[in-house]
Amino acid sequence: MANKGTHLYQSDFKGYGQLNPAIYIPGNSTEDNTEQRRIYPTFGSVSQLGSYNNSNYNALQLTIEKRFGLGFSFLGDYTWSKNMDDFAPEGPAFGNYGITDPFNRHFDYGRSDDDIAHQFHFSGIWQMPHLGFTGLASTLLNGLELSGIWTWRGGFPLSIYSGLDNSFSAQGQDRADLIKSGNPQLSSGRSHNAQVTEFFDTTFFGPNAIGTYGSSGKNNLRGPRMSNVDFSLLKRFKLNERLALQFRAEFFNVFNNVNFSPPQSGLLAIDNIQSDPSFGQILAAGDPRIIQLALKLNF
Repeated sequence: MANKGTHLYQSDFKGYGQLNPAIYIPGNSTEDNTEQRRIYPTFGSVSQLGSYNNSNYNALQLTIEKRFGLGFSFLGDYTWSKNMDDFAPEGPAFGNYGITDPFNRHFDYGRSDDDIAHQFHFSGIWQMPHLGFTGLASTLLNGLELSGIWTWRGGFPLSIYSGLDNSFSAQGQDRADLIKSGNPQLSSGRSHNAQVTEFFDTTFFGPNAIGTYGSSGKNNLRGPRMSNVDFSLLKRFKLNERLALQFRAEFFNVFNNVNFSPPQSGLLAIDNIQSDPSFGQILAAGDPRIIQLALKLNF
């Protein structure tokens, strides 16, 4: 499967283009003279929304489905994909949103924020028929419905920001510099404690050089992967010709997997990534196991 998008309109903050950016002047650029360094100094920030974005998506999709006897069936699908675009990545909380380099849209070409290289779903349902049970076994098992879904996916892409406006563009989107060669992505097979303490190798990154927008690529890292199993049980009890009681038990994240939130990547840096003690650390995780019980009377 493949598709190509051109002249795409982006209505949220990531679609902003700056028509009046501040120009970096070597030796004469400060945050105080930002307005004087704009292309048109008599105007302030001028943002635009337009249909100027591009994307391309390629994927291999596989699906398997099987229906057995006695009310049992399952469905599985796997997707291997790559999603590229030139939308600005999710911007830092301390600055503005929009195109990173207002003079070069191609600077933001890379993995989409929504790019997931590998994704797998497996679901099953068993609607147990009336198998001839009697007594208590008949009450509990005949007509019982069990279902579940397992979702596994790789991590979402992650850009590393410097936490500074060293480009002096007033965009607030400067990415970090890669300060040594190699791969900063650390193994996802490490212990939870090791991943929480340092999800990626922070020694690879530093504040961007003055007058630049950072040498690290857009979304050049991957965040934590996710695995989750939800399970439900449903049983309908017929009370008489008019009344029926339905019992439902739902188990979300039934195996209580720890699914980490993205690590700190300069999005919340107060000064810069080198002075942020939480840089590269994971500070949150998804919901633990949740059990929900319900009774419904049908009449």
